[in-house]
Amino acid sequence: MARFYPAFVGDFHGSEGEELAYHALETLGDDYTVFHSYCWLGDGVRTAVEGEADFLVLHPRHGILAIEVKAGGIDYEDGTWWQTNRNTGETHAIYPFQQAGKSCRRVLAELQKRMQQNVPLVGKAVWFTSVQIPQGKPLPLESPRDIILDADDLRAPKERLEDIYGYWRGVLQIPECTQSPTEFRKTVQILQPVFHIVETIGSVSAAVEQSTARLTNAQFALLEYLRDQRTAAIHGAAGTGKTLLAAEKARMLAREGQKVLYLCFNEFLLESLRSCRWDANITVHNERTLAEELMTGRELRIETVLREFEEFFQNEYDETEWPYPNIIVDEAQDFPSALLEQLSMLAELYDGAFYLFYDRGQAILARRVDGQALQMAPAWIDAHMDCRLVLYRNCRNTAEIGRTVSSFITRRHKNYLNDVHGKRPCAVFVSQKEALAQAVADFVRRMRSAEKLELRDIVILTVSTLEKSVFGALTEVSGIPVSHEPAEGKLWFTTVRRYKGLEAKAVLLVDVCVSKLTGSTCQRLIYVGSSRATAYLEILFLNDVSAAKYPALTAQLGEEVEPSPQGIASWLGMECRVDG
Repeated sequence: MARFYPAFVGDFHGSEGEELAYHALETLGDDYTVFHSYCWLGDGVRTAVEGEADFLVLHPRHGILAIEVKAGGIDYEDGTWWQTNRNTGETHAIYPFQQAGKSCRRVLAELQKRMQQNVPLVGKAVWFTSVQIPQGKPLPLESPRDIILDADDLRAPKERLEDIYGYWRGVLQIPECTQSPTEFRKTVQILQPVFHIVETIGSVSAAVEQSTARLTNAQFALLEYLRDQRTAAIHGAAGTGKTLLAAEKARMLAREGQKVLYLCFNEFLLESLRSCRWDANITVHNERTLAEELMTGRELRIETVLREFEEFFQNEYDETEWPYPNIIVDEAQDFPSALLEQLSMLAELYDGAFYLFYDRGQAILARRVDGQALQMAPAWIDAHMDCRLVLYRNCRNTAEIGRTVSSFITRRHKNYLNDVHGKRPCAVFVSQKEALAQAVADFVRRMRSAEKLELRDIVILTVSTLEKSVFGALTEVSGIPVSHEPAEGKLWFTTVRRYKGLEAKAVLLVDVCVSKLTGSTCQRLIYVGSSRATAYLEILFLNDVSAAKYPALTAQLGEEVEPSPQGIASWLGMECRVDG
């Protein structure tokens, strides 16, 4: 399967043609790389000011094609191409060959500027996905049949694409010249150096910034290393890109035609992952849905399904029926050791790969059976996984949020912080419970009015449970309805534990009591909750400690911590606001 940038398709801008072409290009081999919806800026002199290629198709031997896609009815009259919308019947002029040509020239200019030698061939093509254009049909000089794909090519476009590459080699008199793996990677990195784009929040006094979270050199190296290392545990602090890497590794295996089980723990993360586009060889489960697949025909109660599944998996399951030779476990710290042991044995039995992605600091879920605590993954990983790798660079949070997150990482690594900067997080200290609701409303108003964020960009997380939270009965904030699960038009309020693995542009942590700040459980929950914020973080503290007790409390955090709310905020790398 071809490698796509971005790794997961967002949408097709309402274009049926783009969607059809995308799925057709998925049938290309893994030696192809495809950029979807590739935007560019030019100088306005040698190249156009700006433009977009629906697709760039790259191959180390053939070169690059800029493809413009048009669906619906197609006509050519009076020197103009016309497109008819099949749903509305509306007709408008289109310029697909000029558009593809502009993208072609811009890409070639950039490569010629930045590559010393072996610049690949760059050609253009147009794909009419809804019509059939017979060979020999008279066409304008700008649009030879040799560079056109049509509806017939949706089934298997590879041969047609290779013909178009050949056409351009002949016209441009460029001999076929294969790029080395290093040269091809450089070509890709020149044209598409980012893997994931994260937008920062806006502010009243400054324009909205855009920043990018890149896969670091170390992360790329890790993916390459795992080609030869079939069993490994990859540890990384919050924000180091574990889920992104796990997903990319699953795609790499799937492109080789191998079946992969991608296993996570969190229900909301499962829902988010399943909303993405995956290769047909990848199956995404959490423990509950895996149980439902393997224990068909049994009545499974949500309260006991995990315990019943783990007993069944160890004692009754027929290993000869296991369908997934390759297993990738995200959030591995939340799984019991016995389950990982069984999965490891199955991967070995089927000569597959077994990769665990985990963070010790996020091990905030405790599992008990018959009153006995289960041994969780970190201890099993230490004892049984010989290859243990570490990620250091934070790719999710701004540097300012990263400093807050890293306050709870023992012996933080100097390279943990991101290069991307944003607004400093804020610690709000409130002494009266009655004032807490007002502080929450103030946060939501600022994020909505001053920062111009959508509701989907904001989340409120409690370090407690929904039942015990001060805001457990909350139904609306500033006139906005509140929901305990993602819902259109509603503000999402949930627990840190349930939100693990997800992220939002702006996060408010609540139910944080100053008196509990020195406890390891509270610190872990703040660590996990804070790390969910990509662009802005605010923590709402209930200041339930008297001034006389502050010195003893802050001394447990560190001798250098000033005994005051301001001192705690400084220790966390946050601004401080004291209300009341």
